[in-house]
Amino acid sequence: MIYIAGQILRGSTFEEGYLGIDRGIIVETGSGRSPERPAIEGIVVPSYVNCHTHVGDAAVSLDLGLSLEELVAPPDGLKHRALAAMSGDMLRSSILSATGMMLDTGTSHFIDFREGGIMGTEALAGLSPPPHATIMGRPSDLRYDEEEVSSIIDIAHGIGISSISDWERSELDALADHLHREKVPFAMHASEGRREDIDRILSLEPSFIVHMCEATDVDMRRVGEEGVPTVICPRSNLFMGKTPPLSRMIEAGMELCIGTDNFMNADGDMRAEMEMMARLLRSQGSDARLAIDAAFISSRKLLNLDAELPFTEGRAANLVVYKGRGTEPACDLLFRSGNGMGMVCIR
Repeated sequence: MIYIAGQILRGSTFEEGYLGIDRGIIVETGSGRSPERPAIEGIVVPSYVNCHTHVGDAAVSLDLGLSLEELVAPPDGLKHRALAAMSGDMLRSSILSATGMMLDTGTSHFIDFREGGIMGTEALAGLSPPPHATIMGRPSDLRYDEEEVSSIIDIAHGIGISSISDWERSELDALADHLHREKVPFAMHASEGRREDIDRILSLEPSFIVHMCEATDVDMRRVGEEGVPTVICPRSNLFMGKTPPLSRMIEAGMELCIGTDNFMNADGDMRAEMEMMARLLRSQGSDARLAIDAAFISSRKLLNLDAELPFTEGRAANLVVYKGRGTEPACDLLFRSGNGMGMVCIR
């Protein structure tokens, strides 16, 4: 058994304490100093849940001169054309690059909007964890095909579409009805590049939505009242010229989770994403510490992972230890447990 000691995140605050780890499982917890010399000391947080990714994008070459719509809007945006041209091997290589980057920076779970119909879904579903993927597949075209949707949700965990603006109303209604009949999660981008009808979005009963950069205060209140979680992606939004109105979102009662979005313009480092959220919160007059709640409580809650007390005896040691800044390697993966990631030490 080894001991990990330092400032340990409990809920949304840090306390001096220690964890005893045996073969990837937490077998002892306590406050104050550890009973034996700790193997590692630092700031201890749970492994990250990245609530929104597009892992196929890691192999897409970014054109800095293009607008948001020219880069990502289906079916003819740069990334969609690049994905369509990828061979199966290239797509799998792109996905492995993205998932490896997430693992190296402390992510144990992620939610991916997987483009490319059945083939795109299979490319991610066929890879072994860690990190653990929640796959939100997507029809290959902007239309409802009952047989294709059934095939996708046989291997995916749900469906994640681009936005309501890209779909004909009747096609999207048919898709939503299918998913709700099957009790399958359904999610979508919302008001990312321009405002979209929030009543129309909420009528589709999404499990969660992503972005809301161009939403009005009324829109935000509606989302807060309905209790629909919203995933924000600050670095990607800022790169695309959009600033997520975090303070207004919080005032409206919205539950915020964090994701890193497209790998062609941002890496999968959730620490950097959380830091950017904290900077935006402070600049908008809100408490920067709310970024901790979004990263370690709301984001874990979205996948029904334990959020309030992640470090309890009998659970897998899925955690990250920050030892400070230095010249040593960015990350050491010390071991992997049977449940996926073991423990990551960030130096």
